[in-house]
Amino acid sequence: MVDEQDLQAGRPRGADAAPQAHEQRTIAELNSRRKAFRVVATTGFLLAPAMFFLPLALPVLGGDDHPGAIVTMTAAWAVLVSATSFAVMAGTKPGGHPWVHQIWAVPAAIIAMIPGAMTALVAYGLLVGAS
Repeated sequence: MVDEQDLQAGRPRGADAAPQAHEQRTIAELNSRRKAFRVVATTGFLLAPAMFFLPLALPVLGGDDHPGAIVTMTAAWAVLVSATSFAVMAGTKPGGHPWVHQIWAVPAAIIAMIPGAMTALVAYGLLVGAS
């Protein structure tokens, strides 16, 4: 029997629904991957500011300096670049290659740590000097 929906969808008479089911499963797999990218990006966008600003509370609350805080504040910049990369990967069109964005993300994260370290040293130094 020929289904009226088959004819409206442009499929030939007696077309099997299996290829369409496979195509839908592939789209669902791509969407689940994109959802994972969005979750990682959101987590990174929340974690990076926390990694940068929470160590600034150490000299205020504890009174003495902690060199590990500068390392954490510097790494926050790399986390921010990685979160941006995952956000871009989540926005790639279906059939695209989302992993291509990792080619620029890794060097950008390493380069971002240089101004991140300078900013962390200045911000932390000013806060420790003021207390």
